[in-house]
Amino acid sequence: MPTIEHIIETQGARILERWAEEAQRAASARGLSQPELMNIMPAYLGSLAAPCGAAPDRRRQVELVESHVASRLRHGFDLAEVQSEFALLGRCIFQVWAAAPPEERFDAQQIEGVLEVIRASTVLVSDMFVRHLLDDAQSEKRFFRLIRQAFMERKPHEGGAPPTLAHRLEAAMPLVMEALDAATAAILLYEPTSHELVMTASAGLADERVAQYARAVTPSSFAGMIATRGETTTIFDAETTDLDVTDTLRRSGIHSLLGVRIPIHHALIGVMYVGLRAYRSFSAREKGRIEAIAEHLGLLIENVELYRQLEDRIAELNEEQKMRDVFSSILVHDLRGPLSAARVAAQMLERSTDEARARHWASIALRSLTRADRMVSDLLDVQRIRAGERLPLSRERCDILDIVRELFAELSQQHGDRLVLTTPEGPTTGSWGREELRRAFWNLASNALKYGSAGGPVRFTVRSLPDHVEVEVHNEGPPIPVDEQARLFEPFTRARHEHAAPGGWGLGLAIVRGVAEAHGGSVDVESAPGRGTSFTMRLPFDREAPMSPDV
Repeated sequence: MPTIEHIIETQGARILERWAEEAQRAASARGLSQPELMNIMPAYLGSLAAPCGAAPDRRRQVELVESHVASRLRHGFDLAEVQSEFALLGRCIFQVWAAAPPEERFDAQQIEGVLEVIRASTVLVSDMFVRHLLDDAQSEKRFFRLIRQAFMERKPHEGGAPPTLAHRLEAAMPLVMEALDAATAAILLYEPTSHELVMTASAGLADERVAQYARAVTPSSFAGMIATRGETTTIFDAETTDLDVTDTLRRSGIHSLLGVRIPIHHALIGVMYVGLRAYRSFSAREKGRIEAIAEHLGLLIENVELYRQLEDRIAELNEEQKMRDVFSSILVHDLRGPLSAARVAAQMLERSTDEARARHWASIALRSLTRADRMVSDLLDVQRIRAGERLPLSRERCDILDIVRELFAELSQQHGDRLVLTTPEGPTTGSWGREELRRAFWNLASNALKYGSAGGPVRFTVRSLPDHVEVEVHNEGPPIPVDEQARLFEPFTRARHEHAAPGGWGLGLAIVRGVAEAHGGSVDVESAPGRGTSFTMRLPFDREAPMSPDV
């Protein structure tokens, strides 16, 4: 004849599915994730299925019930709602039993015995509920208040610097120890880029602040095991455990450890643990308390991070406003020059009766207006780039080498033999935007002449590759700081190293990138001490093939 153990093993998933469908309809369950809703119910259902002839593990059932009560209290359930969850489990077991074919049912005496155990659990819920309310509510509120006060302290740290997240967590760790009557406490925060848990703050006997401890999120370490589980994790003896723990902790005299994930069920922020001098297991109330503190700390950490992001964004906006103010001033100054020159030339042209002098003033006016037109074009193109648009190209069949040689002829009049050209043997003719490439090469050459070492060479190297042409512009001199290189191609950004020339709009390199991308290509920069600075444009022969800087 089938037994209750057999039914729970074969129909347990169905029982729990039916229970979850009914339980999540309750108003108190709204907003709970699936793991939070199920909580200990799978383990509790399993505890009802004692092997044939064996007595149920009552101690285990009491621990599960107490853990469930503590969890539901944190989520705002009242007594009747918690009791109804156990009663609902009994109904689901009975319904599955009643729906089974007669030959698959165990006898009614067994089902009555299971229901009696569940009824006893509902009585136990009542006793535990009252005790938890009396013992824990005020205590947890006090510790939450103290932890929040310590965590949100804004008093400047040493040297007048604002407190970091690590400083805030260090202030909170002694309170975590006190809340759990522990001899040590520590928190490790998750670093997504390295996929590691990094020791951030600790207190007590195994203070880890000096140690540089970081571990991957794998079950081989105590911290990693905590992170990979959605429930509290314990170690009976830190000194002899096979799990990876810090040497400081192993030698500290700490034995039993209790750890919890932060937060328990959502995206990983970190892990926290406390340790005792004694060898013992932790009660459900202790597990419930560390879970509650972890949830509270998780919210505080998220709030601090959001506040930091807000401050960073405000700083960025202030910097952007400052750049706009400077840009407006430079714009007025720079446009006034060519426009004034064009106006004077036009006045002189109007008064001139000599044809040669008229041509001279007309030439000045044309160059000045061309310069002003180029400035306006740069502004319009940058607006397109910032709007996410590609720059329009006037494509024609032309040779990149011809464009570079024309540029050399113009710049050599002022800079002499500083410009050096290295040409390839392969083809460099394609469907290019001649004027757009000329602007880009002009900007790269101007930057190299302006920021390179005084009198040093500026080398143009053109390379012909199977699917694209490379144009590299190199200058000697001080390197561009690494932290500025990634931002150089953003509009209104200029290098701030000591040899940077005054003035300028910071648009040239943004336009270079816009021109490269409009051709389906790319541009990057390499700059290092002793090697100078190189900007390299990659322009595919096939205009539909976007290029990557890794090519």
